[in-house]
Amino acid sequence: MSVLEKLRRILPELSTREARAARHLMSNYPMAGLTTVAEFAKQSEVSTATVLRLVKRLGFPVYSEFQNALRSHIEETLQSPLMRLGERQTRDSQTSDTFFARTCARMAGHFQTLPEVLPEEEFNRAAKLLSDRKRDVHLLGGRYSSNIAHYMGDLLTAVRGRVQVISGQTQSWPQHILDMGRSSILVVFDVRRYQEDVVAFTHAAAKRGATVILLTDIWQSPAARSASVVLPFQVDAPSIFDVLTVGLGVAEGLVGAVASMADEHGQKRIEALETARAQLTEGYGTSRGEEQ
Repeated sequence: MSVLEKLRRILPELSTREARAARHLMSNYPMAGLTTVAEFAKQSEVSTATVLRLVKRLGFPVYSEFQNALRSHIEETLQSPLMRLGERQTRDSQTSDTFFARTCARMAGHFQTLPEVLPEEEFNRAAKLLSDRKRDVHLLGGRYSSNIAHYMGDLLTAVRGRVQVISGQTQSWPQHILDMGRSSILVVFDVRRYQEDVVAFTHAAAKRGATVILLTDIWQSPAARSASVVLPFQVDAPSIFDVLTVGLGVAEGLVGAVASMADEHGQKRIEALETARAQLTEGYGTSRGEEQ
């Protein structure tokens, strides 16, 4: 579990001053924790003793171990496929298992341990928010994760209205901000080697009052600072590339949960959609026949 995830989990149990230091770290993660104890305390407007108590609550006996964990976070999040290539080649030479077998085992393990990584109450919170028809839903992803955003948006549209996927050139994104407010939900996908444009858009939407649901890796995108709900998942694999398989599963699970909460209006929407599809298919077949 990352330091950021630990912070989120223990936040309700912290004293007022400890929570102040924790929120400062969460808002400036991980750089705030890489300063000296005195500087961290000054920026958080608490005492050095408060900072050290927070660090111990996080499971680090001394401040240096806490900082080592933050440095490890930076190293892991900045890894590129090229950096992993040499490491994976060395590991591959040390095992007789096939690549396919290792991939299957890793994915199975990720799904099996998902409840330990992603709290069920957070998943349920996200599903409940998305099931609220009074809210408009917007979805945004990065270079690759945008494919999941589009897919999830398509599925959600079958269950509820007012769903929009943000796509196209980054320069066109600001116009979507204008339609966001306190009744809006922004679903964001952002995994390591996080995209600055996605993070910046998330912060801007949150400032407009939008409720942010973030699907990210276990190291967590900086967009987490503006998120109301964070749904982390594993992305590592035998491949030199991170995989979005588990993230796709979480997205599909959310849509399934929303569908299970569908009221009469939602059910009628699904029925109407199936009817429209059938009519369109019949019309397509007729028009082809007439042309012939």
